[in-house]
Amino acid sequence: MTMHQKAALAGVAALCGAWLVLSPALAADMPSSRKLPPAPALPSFYSWTGIYLGVQGGYAWSQEKTILSDTLGRAFNGAAFRQSSDAALGGGHAGFNYQVGSLVFGIEGDIEALDSGETLVAPGISARITRDWQGSLRGRAGFALDRFMIYATGGAAFTEFSYHLAGAAAAAPESLDRSRTGWTAGAGVAFAYTDNVILGAEYRYSDFGKVGQTARGPLLGLTVRQEPTFHTLRASVAYKF
Repeated sequence: MTMHQKAALAGVAALCGAWLVLSPALAADMPSSRKLPPAPALPSFYSWTGIYLGVQGGYAWSQEKTILSDTLGRAFNGAAFRQSSDAALGGGHAGFNYQVGSLVFGIEGDIEALDSGETLVAPGISARITRDWQGSLRGRAGFALDRFMIYATGGAAFTEFSYHLAGAAAAAPESLDRSRTGWTAGAGVAFAYTDNVILGAEYRYSDFGKVGQTARGPLLGLTVRQEPTFHTLRASVAYKF
């Protein structure tokens, strides 16, 4: 083998060695024909925004102070009572929520039927005070954790008191009705069981201030004064559109 042939073989060997060294690096720089699998979709969070209609049921109780007084100076000259009452209730509600981030703002109204009453007896006179409906119109502000929400609520409360008065000397009993507006406030929790069905539980306190009514018929002069306050627990189910 001549010197030129040996030099040529040495050059070829050097080129092959350089190729073996550089080929992995070049391969790493070349685009791969294989694609990575797509990333999984992020879970979507529940939206509380929307109109809803529902029904509710619960239990109400109260501790009231009531005074019966007579301005005409008959044998009965007045008596004070502190009585309690309780009643089951049920009704319907409707509202609208608007969600901003984790905050939920809304307005809600409800109407409920109940059978609440107490009877007060004093010498020569008796009075029965009843309520058969109540309602409210309230604002709500809540904090949502996906399908779970806690909230506070407050606004105006409405009801009607019926007074049924009777006395031994009266020709006939007398009935009086008095509508009353007060305030109510409370808190609750809600859970979106499905995208449309919402379950809830709520506590509210309602105060109607001082309520007074004076008889104008057979028991003219008899006055009933009371300071009614009520506690209510409710469970509800609603459909969000």
